Amino acid sequence: MPGSFSVHIPGHAELHLTSRSGNITVIAEERADVVAEEGASSRGPETDATGRVSIAAGKGGSASMVVRCPAGTDLAVGTISGNVSLQGQFGAVRVTTVSARVEVDRADELDVRSISGDIAVERCTVQCVLHTKSGKTLIGVARNARVSTISGRIHIDATSGTVHAQTVSGNVELGTQRDGDVSVQTMSGSVRVEVPANVRPHTKLRSLSSRPKLECEEGDDCRIKVQSLSGRIEVVPAQ
Repeated sequence: MPGSFSVHIPGHAELHLTSRSGNITVIAEERADVVAEEGASSRGPETDATGRVSIAAGKGGSASMVVRCPAGTDLAVGTISGNVSLQGQFGAVRVTTVSARVEVDRADELDVRSISGDIAVERCTVQCVLHTKSGKTLIGVARNARVSTISGRIHIDATSGTVHAQTVSGNVELGTQRDGDVSVQTMSGSVRVEVPANVRPHTKLRSLSSRPKLECEEGDDCRIKVQSLSGRIEVVPAQ
């Protein structure tokens, strides 16, 4: 098939993929090679002395590319408008895009930067850093997370480490666990933080337009700091 090939990887894999408008799908699974099933440039992969494999999308970057790689692969992806779908378990992942949607199953470390594309992450076990201007950011489970947006919504189901969330007008919803400190800054977006019923957080909540809602018994299990100019603030037990 045109645009398809296989590259054997003797050790830990590092994969770089680039596209303009073509979608990129990467599937991490138990295998010892990198396989471009479709959409890769006809010039094939480029491999440097470190073993890093670089693959560009065909048709001037407009072809949709499907790549399979070993589980745990470190990955760097760059697109303009092509959506990115990462399926399976990855190591350290970096994604840079302008308007594409980015979806990630599982990664050890994750750094995604976008202007208007939405970002959805199922699980990140070490550090999750997401930056977008108007896109939504959705995280299932993360150890540590740093998320910033201007007008996009931020939603995090559960974190067990430190969380920093910053937005101008987007709403913030997040859940934290016992050892997870939280810091949220917003201008007009509402903020809702849910904590386990048996957790007693030390809180510092400030809104200039309304009285923060605190329904948890305070203590020293974790720290929750929320600052807003006009947004509603709630710190409540998890449902």
